[in-house]
Amino acid sequence: MKMHHYLRQWGLDVGKHHAFVLKTIRQTIRFAYTSACKKATHKLARTHNARVDLQERQVTWLGLHAFYTVLSRKPEAYARLLRVLSFELSLPRYRHLRKQFRGVVSEGLTTLSLLCF
Repeated sequence: MKMHHYLRQWGLDVGKHHAFVLKTIRQTIRFAYTSACKKATHKLARTHNARVDLQERQVTWLGLHAFYTVLSRKPEAYARLLRVLSFELSLPRYRHLRKQFRGVVSEGLTTLSLLCF
């Protein structure tokens, strides 16, 4: 929910600038994936046989779903952005991931329900 706080502090009209916010979300997800892959190639990680067994598409779906879930707590503020995220999550290339990560998502939702916004 940090993103919601930052957007409110900046006074950014998310309705008008939803493309900017969406681009920021995509870059954040891509950075997280790239960072995890890079850290897995570090000397210490190689010493301990660390590896990343996630594909970029999986991380993208998880990230989009996470942002959608959190931002949907404030639907009046993010209506346009939520429509775009919902459309992306419904694309055929992500359809099988919904079933694959059902357990992870339900576990995350129980944690989210404990947070106050």
